[in-house]
Amino acid sequence: MKSSGKKEGNLLFALSIFVYVFLWAPVVILIVFSFSSNEFGIKWEHFTLKWYAELFTNIPLRQAVVRSLIISFITVIVSTGLGSVTAYGLYKLKFRFKKFLRTVILLPIVLPYVVTGAALLVFFSRFLHMTLGYVSIIIAHITFSTPLAVFVILGRMQRIDWAWEEAAMDLGANRFTAFRKVIGPLLLPGIAAAAMLVFPWSFDDFVITYFVAGAGITTLPIYIFSQLRYGATPVINTIGTIFVVITILMLLLFHITQKKGEKFDENKPKQDE
Repeated sequence: MKSSGKKEGNLLFALSIFVYVFLWAPVVILIVFSFSSNEFGIKWEHFTLKWYAELFTNIPLRQAVVRSLIISFITVIVSTGLGSVTAYGLYKLKFRFKKFLRTVILLPIVLPYVVTGAALLVFFSRFLHMTLGYVSIIIAHITFSTPLAVFVILGRMQRIDWAWEEAAMDLGANRFTAFRKVIGPLLLPGIAAAAMLVFPWSFDDFVITYFVAGAGITTLPIYIFSQLRYGATPVINTIGTIFVVITILMLLLFHITQKKGEKFDENKPKQDE
């Protein structure tokens, strides 16, 4: 029995290694070739940083990065704000169709991006008669990012001792004051974690942005797609590397924030005592 269990463990370990190699090999190759002096970025020649230097001299690329950052920062602020209020309402308030509403909020996440993008395009252009551009992109990003923030913050709410809010209200605070001064600070780890997930979620989006972006509004993912249509260049490798690094850093920050929140929850009863 022990021999059989050991073989199964070795098989699962080997399978896990294979899956990780399969997933990460293209990313590693992309990063390695971003430092290659080959002008097509498809084979290794000599180590160089000139493609990273070219990022700063490429004006259309800089403009695309700035647009993506502006859109992502606005999306993070609005989505986490709406997500906090919505999560609080779904968790604390009692009303009809609460479970149905909680399920419907998931739709922008679970629907195929092509369907969401096409629906938003029709809504903006045919129903609102809106000129596509910054505003349409930001609204679209808020639409699919807010549900993510809601469920991350809801997860944090489930670990809060709501007796703190009741104590504040017993001492004369109304619900808004109790939320602002008591529950808000307790929710900060969840809000920060939601913001760290929403930022790359918005910054990396291509499909929905492609549908709702107007003429002349090029975000970084759309810029990369337009460049790939005319053949890969080493600059694309450097952009891809930066994407990977930003995403990994955001995930690490999310993990650290979640750990700090868990430690706070563990230490809180000791402090109360």
